Amino acid sequence: MPSNNSKYSQEMREETAKFILENGRSATSVAEELGIDVNTVCRWVRDYRRKHGMPSYAEEKGIVKAKELSDSEQKLKIKELERALKKKEKELQEEKEKVEILKKSLHIFMQA
Repeated sequence: MPSNNSKYSQEMREETAKFILENGRSATSVAEELGIDVNTVCRWVRDYRRKHGMPSYAEEKGIVKAKELSDSEQKLKIKELERALKKKEKELQEEKEKVEILKKSLHIFMQA
């Protein structure tokens, strides 16, 4: 957990880690671009993976075998993923509705 006198906010840490994971960028290159120590950024990514139940880098690359989950843990994980999927589907639908509204607005303005 970061101390209160941290140089970087928790939001920046998470956004940086998320950016690295979603875009397939290396922590090293992102750290160099931001002017932050490579080990610091690697720690942010590792912490982000742990916080969000993601496999470690070694597990993801097949260097180390991921630990087996019990049936109850697997069922719990499935429920969590299903909830997250429903939330994302709802967000997607809302965004699609916004796009349709913007299309209609643009059409109206183009006629004027």
